[in-house]
Amino acid sequence: MNRKGISNTIIAVVIIIIIGIAAVTTYYLTLPKPGEGKKVGLIIATGGLGDKSFNDISYAGVERAKKELGIDFDFVQPTAISEYEGFQREYAKSGDYELIICVGFDQADALTVISQEYPTQNFALVDMVVGESNVASLLFRTNEASFLVGVAAGMMTETGKVGFVGGMDIPLINDFFVGYEAGVQWANPEATILEPVYVGNWGDPTKGKELAKSLVDLGVDGIYSVAGKSGLGALNGVNEEGVLGFGVDACQCYLYTENIPVSMTKRVDVAVYEMIEAAIEGNFEGGIYSKGLADEWVGVCRLPGEEGFWETEFNFTHPPLETDVEDKILEAKDKIISEEIAVPTAY
Repeated sequence: MNRKGISNTIIAVVIIIIIGIAAVTTYYLTLPKPGEGKKVGLIIATGGLGDKSFNDISYAGVERAKKELGIDFDFVQPTAISEYEGFQREYAKSGDYELIICVGFDQADALTVISQEYPTQNFALVDMVVGESNVASLLFRTNEASFLVGVAAGMMTETGKVGFVGGMDIPLINDFFVGYEAGVQWANPEATILEPVYVGNWGDPTKGKELAKSLVDLGVDGIYSVAGKSGLGALNGVNEEGVLGFGVDACQCYLYTENIPVSMTKRVDVAVYEMIEAAIEGNFEGGIYSKGLADEWVGVCRLPGEEGFWETEFNFTHPPLETDVEDKILEAKDKIISEEIAVPTAY
């Protein structure tokens, strides 16, 4: 075969390969997504969307399921706890939903009633347990990720004193504190962790700021804020005082990039997505799901696998984190996952 013939053969082979790749690509692009024609219901916690935290991240998980799995969804934003039962009943009665997701521990009482009224409807409850077989109770080992926040606080404090502002004095919040306290002590045994202070509710940023400033007056230069919208006030106080703050649930570093180096992340988006995927594939099972660092249901926003997600989600850039702090956080994470470190819990 002459040179021209060889060239024509090569060209023909390349064309065949290109056509084959295009055909395969077209085939996979036109395959129906597993969730097409299926719908999910989302009942947001009081406080609504726009919190750049718990509710927004829950919603992000459902949006991801729409994009990747092809589901459709409805959502509602109750303004009071008393509205939960009505919305849960309305969604369940319709029969339209493969899964109804209830966000927030304070939906548990209503869901205890509704899950019994509609035993064939699948529900997922975030942050609390309902014992019915048609309810998946999603719990997050927040103590594990809070340990990592404590590592950062212990290493970055200059006064040797750190503090904690909680929303309410309940086990759910104290689980953050005991993990945080243990992380501080592990990273810096010489540091002092002051007794936690509590706002008393989730929606009082003024009091949150007052409590944060009162801790600063006691010499604290690092404050972990776990108090919902009240915690936004605490972080504002941190910024005004020029000390360090640590956010919660979502990456709150975008609020004050120079004063919030690390946030604990509760990956409700990941948990919600996994439950939706199970429901549309017919693999949903009720019961208690308690997951932590090993399953990526919790973390901190400065971990290499998370940082880009949060920066894209909230459109900001973290300042550099000291290498020794990041290395210590990663060391602690690995030791928690391998069970070399046993993190205490408030439960």
